[in-house]
Amino acid sequence: MPFPLADPPDIARELAALRAEVAALRESWQSAPLDDARAEQVRTLVRDVLADTSTRASFASASPDHPAAGYDHGGLIASPDGAWLVRANILVQTRFVAASAYGPSNPAVVEQTRWGFETRRLNLGLSGTLGQPDLTWLALLSQQSQTDRFITTADTLKPLYAWIRKDLGDGWSTTVGLQNVPWDLQSDFFGSSRLSTGDYSIFNYRFGAGKQTGVTLQHVGTDLRVTTGVFSQISDRLNGWNDPAALSFAVSTRAELKFGADWSQLDWESSTPGDVPGFVAGLAVCWSGARGTNPQPPVAQLATPAAAGFTTDLRAALGGTTLIGQFSLMRDPTGLPELGWSCGANAQASTFLTPALEAFAEGCWMDQVPVPWIAQAGINWFIAGRAIKLTAKVIVPFGGGDVNGIRDIAGGLGIATQDNNASFVTQLQVSY
Repeated sequence: MPFPLADPPDIARELAALRAEVAALRESWQSAPLDDARAEQVRTLVRDVLADTSTRASFASASPDHPAAGYDHGGLIASPDGAWLVRANILVQTRFVAASAYGPSNPAVVEQTRWGFETRRLNLGLSGTLGQPDLTWLALLSQQSQTDRFITTADTLKPLYAWIRKDLGDGWSTTVGLQNVPWDLQSDFFGSSRLSTGDYSIFNYRFGAGKQTGVTLQHVGTDLRVTTGVFSQISDRLNGWNDPAALSFAVSTRAELKFGADWSQLDWESSTPGDVPGFVAGLAVCWSGARGTNPQPPVAQLATPAAAGFTTDLRAALGGTTLIGQFSLMRDPTGLPELGWSCGANAQASTFLTPALEAFAEGCWMDQVPVPWIAQAGINWFIAGRAIKLTAKVIVPFGGGDVNGIRDIAGGLGIATQDNNASFVTQLQVSY
C-alpha cells in the first residue's frame, strides 16, 4: 500500500533487555579491576548499546495505558498490540520553473521567458489499521499550484485518496473508496512521489484513467497480480452520484506478470543499484457507458467522455537501470480536440550514474493532436535516500505543425502558459 504499514515492535521488551545488559556491564566494570584498554572497550560497548536504544525506535512507551508513539515511515501512534495504528505523512514539492512562452500562437506575448518559484504539490496523509492488522485505511489531501491531469482546481486542498482495505487472506484483498483506477503502469504507484520523472508521466497524463470512488478486488500471487474494479466513471472525477456528467457504469482490470524481483521492490518506478533484477509485463482493459440524459452538444461543448480501451506495458528493472515501454488505444483520452479513439506510445529510461544520482528520459507520442510529441529529460539527486530528492529537468514539445501549446492539452502538464514552448524545472521533494 502507499504508506508501508508494519506491526510496531515490542519496544518495552527490547528496552528492558538492553537496560539489563547495560546494568550488568556497569556492575562488572565497577566490581572487577580493569586495565585501561579493557576499560575503554567497556565504555565503547556501553555507548553503542545506549545509542542503539535511542535509535532503534523513538517510541515513548508501550503499555496498555500508554500506546507506542514515535517515527516509523512517518509519525506514528499505535496500541501495544498493533491493532490500532495511525501514521501521518507529509510530502512537499517546491520548484523553480523557467518557461519559454513565445511563438506564433500568441504574437502579443513579448516576454521570451517567464519564471518563478512555487510549491507544486503538498500532500497530507493519514493511514493506519482499524482494530486489526488486516483492516487498513488511507486518507490523503493534496494542494497543487497548477491544474493537471487529475486536479482541475489549483490552490485548493482536496482529497486524492480515501479508502479502506480488507485483507481476505491467501493474497486476496478488497478496497472501497477513492483510489487509483487499475489501468496503466503508473496506477500501481502512489501519487507522483514514486515516479522517476519527478512529478508526472506524460503518458499517464494523456492516457491515464485517473482516481475514482469505487470497489476493487485484488489478488497478489508470487508472480501474478490482478486488480479489477467497478466505478461510475473513468478518467473524470465526479462530485457525486447524481452529477449530470456521471456515467452509468465503468469497469477496469489490470493484470501483471513478473519475473525476478519481489513485488515490494517493484513498488518504486526506479530500480536502485544492488536491487534484484526483475521484469514486469502489464495488460489492462477498461470500459464505461454513458447515460442517455448526459449533456450533449450543443448544450455542452462536447459529449460526456466514455473512456474505453486497452493498454499494455513492459518494465525491466535491472539493478540500477530501468527501461519502460507503453502503448494504449483509448477512447476519449485527455488532449483530443474532440471525442474519439486515439493511440499513443511511450518510452522511458533511467539509470543511476552514482549511488545517489539518477538520469532519466521520457518521450511520449499521441496521434490526432496538435502536439504529437512531448519529451522530458533530467536527473534525480537523492540527498537523503528517498526522503529528500532534487530533480532538474527540461520539458519540450515537438513534431507536427505548431509545436507550441503544452498547456493547450486538456488538463495540461502543470506548466505556466498556453503557448509554452519548453520549460526548465528544478524541484525539491521532501517526504516525511
